[in-house]
Amino acid sequence: MLRQIYILKNNEIIYEQIFAKAISKEILNEFLKNLKRDLEFGATDDLGDNIIFKQKIFYILDKEKDLIIILVTGIADEVDLVFNELKKLKKDFSDFYFDLIESGDKEGFKEIIDSRIDGLHKSLGAKISLVGFSGVGKTTTTQLIKDQEIPMQHIPTITGKIATIKIGKLIFKLWDFAGQEQFSYLWNNFIEGSDAVLIITDSTLENVEKSRYFLEIIKSEAPYANSAVIGNKQDLDGALSIQKIEEIIGLKTYSMVAIDPNNREKMILIISDILEINTNISLLKPLFERDILIGEAQLAIERGALPEALHLYEQISDLCLELGDDNLSKQFYEKSLEMKELMNKNKIEKK
Repeated sequence: MLRQIYILKNNEIIYEQIFAKAISKEILNEFLKNLKRDLEFGATDDLGDNIIFKQKIFYILDKEKDLIIILVTGIADEVDLVFNELKKLKKDFSDFYFDLIESGDKEGFKEIIDSRIDGLHKSLGAKISLVGFSGVGKTTTTQLIKDQEIPMQHIPTITGKIATIKIGKLIFKLWDFAGQEQFSYLWNNFIEGSDAVLIITDSTLENVEKSRYFLEIIKSEAPYANSAVIGNKQDLDGALSIQKIEEIIGLKTYSMVAIDPNNREKMILIISDILEINTNISLLKPLFERDILIGEAQLAIERGALPEALHLYEQISDLCLELGDDNLSKQFYEKSLEMKELMNKNKIEKK
C-alpha cells in the first residue's frame, strides 16, 4: 500500500502526499542524509529501497536534474511492481512535468501531479483480507464495505473472491474466502502479503475462542499487517462484549451489526483506523462530505426549505461526480431538476 510520496528537487520538497501514517519528517531527513553520504562515497545505483520499522522506502534518482522521488509503502508490497511504478513516474517527469516546474506554474503542476498520484495509489492499493469461520457474517460485512466495485471476481479453484473496492477515491483489494474448515489449507496463501487482516467473529464465546486460530496464520504469513477483530452480530442476545472479545483474542476489536446498512460509514472508519489512513486527504474527505450533505438535504426538505435542498442536491451531484460515482451523481442531478419543477409550480400557483 502506498502510504506516502515525496518528490524533491535541489534538496527541496516540491511535492508530498500523505495517504497514511508511515515515516516522520525526521526519519525522512535522516534517510536523505544517508543517501547523500552514499552518493558522495561513489554509490551509482539510481534505484533502491530500505526497510524502516514496518515500512519500506523506495527511491529513484535523476542525477542530471537533481530529482529524487520517494515512495513509502508497506513491507509486503512487491518490489518489482513499485520499481516499475517509480520508473514510469520518473519518465513522466522527464517528458511532461519539468516544463511546468521550470515555468513556475505551481498550481498547474500540483493539479496534474495530484491526478497522476491518485492513479499511482490505485496501482499500489492495500490488500485487506477478511477471515473467519463459516456463518460469522463475512459475506454481509463484505457487502457492507462495498460501494462501488470493479466487480467481484470469483476464484473457484481457491473458493474465494477478490474485489477491487472503491471508498471515496481510495482503491483497495478486498479478499474474502470460504470459511469452511475443509478449505483451511488455503487460508495461508490468502492471507500472505496482506496490509490488513480483519478477523470476523459472530460474538459467541465458542466462535471467539475458535477464531484465535487465525493469529498464528497472520503471524507467519502477514507479520507486518495491521490486524483487528470485527465483533459482528452485537445485536443478538448473549453476544460477548467487545472488551471480552478483545481480552480473549488479544487484538483491537470493533463492534458491528453488519446487516444494518447504516453501519457502512462506521465500517469505512474502521478500515481507515486499521490502515492508519489520513481521513482528511483529498481522496477520502469528499465521501464524508457527501454523506453529511445528504443528511442536510433531507432535513431541509422536512423543513420545507426547498431552495436550500436544491442547492444541496446540486452540491451532492458534483461531489458524486468527483468521487467517480456517475450513477449517484445522475440521481441527485435528476432530483435537483424535479426540485426546480416543484418550485416553479409553487410560484405559478401562488400567482
